[in-house]
Amino acid sequence: MSSSADGHGPFDLTGRVALVTGASRGIGRAITVALAGAGALVAAMARTAADLEDLVAEVGPDRAIAIAGDVNRREDNERAVAETLARFGQLDIFVPVAGTNRRKHLLDVTDEDYDVVVGTNLRAVYAGCQAAVRAMVPAGGGAREVSGKVITVGSLASVQGVAPGMTAYAASKGGVALLTKALAVELAPQNIQANCIAPGFILTDLNRAFLSEEPRRSWVLSRIPAARFGAPPDVAPTAIYLAGRASDFVTGQVIAVDGGFLSGSDWNQGQ
Repeated sequence: MSSSADGHGPFDLTGRVALVTGASRGIGRAITVALAGAGALVAAMARTAADLEDLVAEVGPDRAIAIAGDVNRREDNERAVAETLARFGQLDIFVPVAGTNRRKHLLDVTDEDYDVVVGTNLRAVYAGCQAAVRAMVPAGGGAREVSGKVITVGSLASVQGVAPGMTAYAASKGGVALLTKALAVELAPQNIQANCIAPGFILTDLNRAFLSEEPRRSWVLSRIPAARFGAPPDVAPTAIYLAGRASDFVTGQVIAVDGGFLSGSDWNQGQ
């Protein structure tokens, strides 16, 4: 693929500005570091700014800012966008990564459990997209000269039930996938692409204990053709692709980064 007229290649994010939520650890941190490594200026959002100090130091305080905020508060999403614009003057890439889960069987899920999981994983993503896209859409609503990017983070649970105890989580992540597709349709006239990354079994603080228990650990590994769990840096390159010019004709897609899990979960049984 050839470089663009300004001399930047299809994966070069120089001149772009990104806002990442849930940026202090795990997949959010890996994506933030990768976006900065590809040339982007980054605004990193987490509930506590102190959690982001080492991340900003790693990226460089001239290239990154820390924003304290709770994605469940609409005003915090709007303030995060405002702070990004105040520091960098624009917003081109929005990556809402912050998420949570409470693994309980259907009949044990309380209203509070459901509200926390669906609120954080879906409602907050919706509110964040509203704030971010409002900053991306040009005055008058015409097409952007440079493509905007919304990159949501779904899950294997965006496309299948996965395992017991995942009903609220699956409801939220299935919603994220279809929200992304609807955004792709609605935002295309403004030259904004929306795509969803669906990580597989990635070792993060959220699921490390869950994936360490036997026989669950062996069962899951036996169904991953790559024969290993993923790590947050395995997800980040897909975000780079979706954030850059390389994906300007790609929108409304749910892209699994799962070591092949969805390709055939019983592929190696009996071998």
